[in-house]
Amino acid sequence: MFSFFRKKDQDGNEVLTQTAPITVAASREGIATQSRPFGPETIIPLATEPTEPPQHETQQYDLSLLKIEVQTNHDSLSAAEEQAAMLHANSQLSAAISILEADRPEFIGQRRLEPWLMLFELYQQQDNREAFDALALEFVMTFEKTPPIWRQHSQHQPQVASTSAYYGFPAKLGIETIEKEAKQFLALRKKNPNIRVDFSKVQKIDALGAAELVAVLPRRNKEQGQLQLIGAQNLITLISNKIEVGRRIPAEAPFWLLLIEIHQILGQQEAFENLAVDYAITYEVSPPSWDIAQAPKDSQQIALDEAKARAELASEADQEAQLIGIITAEQPQLIQKIADLVSDQSVTTLDFSRIDRIDFESAGQILNLAMTWLQQGKQIRIININELVLGLLRVMGIADMLQMERRK
Repeated sequence: MFSFFRKKDQDGNEVLTQTAPITVAASREGIATQSRPFGPETIIPLATEPTEPPQHETQQYDLSLLKIEVQTNHDSLSAAEEQAAMLHANSQLSAAISILEADRPEFIGQRRLEPWLMLFELYQQQDNREAFDALALEFVMTFEKTPPIWRQHSQHQPQVASTSAYYGFPAKLGIETIEKEAKQFLALRKKNPNIRVDFSKVQKIDALGAAELVAVLPRRNKEQGQLQLIGAQNLITLISNKIEVGRRIPAEAPFWLLLIEIHQILGQQEAFENLAVDYAITYEVSPPSWDIAQAPKDSQQIALDEAKARAELASEADQEAQLIGIITAEQPQLIQKIADLVSDQSVTTLDFSRIDRIDFESAGQILNLAMTWLQQGKQIRIININELVLGLLRVMGIADMLQMERRK
């Protein structure tokens, strides 16, 4: 802090003496300044009246502040938009439409997307194609760009899942894991006789693991249904490296029998019979017989069957990750599904393209989840949100916590 001392000049007028420098900015406020940090005392007359600031300074406005203020107002929903979002959350579509249509004089001619997109979604959900198309024409005239496209109902229906169950064996099939895996497989087979059995992940298998598979894989009766193998070639390669024709080692017998059974399940009759003969020669026993209940297949058909099974799995996995329908207090499974999708991920994208509506109570639960995710440092992004659901999330403050992208 700098000090001044009062002195008198030769005419007896009071003056100020400066003992330290004052900034240039201060000089603009009428305060004494000195350019040299510690030079001789500088005598400056004391102003008897406040100095009027230069007129030109009063005309220097920061116009960017005005722009920010306007943008903030634009980012908030209008009263009609908030009401429409809340009515939609309560499944009152007609009332929401009435609110927005009554507000038309306020937004027609303005380049403001929210009310337009809300009306498009409401007409879509009411299956009102005529009103949708009429609004689309007005939209083009106002915004001079392509309007939202009418969605066909077939695009919104979930795909029918395969009737076959699925069981995937782990990377290691041995003494530590095989007993548990065998029990789980048999339990599933009792519930659903048709199973897609996946060996793609198997990397190691010992004699005990092979013996257990030989015990649980064969179809003992017609009620046990059919097995569709996935990744069978992977298992065939592993087992083939463990056997040799003429090498009679009892501990290797389970590998022979498992390989024979795999050829049976796949429908590879020729490979089955050749291997059965080699097994009989090696262990001096009668060869296993082909089960005539299994129709032989050529290599092309086997490949097509496996490709179809893999495609079904990919489709089911994709559908499992999708959120479809409405999220309400009466259908809490979708809230749990959202929580499950996020639980093990630090960065997650949730696709709301097939979510039609969220009620107010469920939005409150999503708000609680969002607060928890923020505390855990998770980065959550919700995409393809219809304008009415987005409006509700904005009203609830959820849009301020998570990244949101409206449906294009």
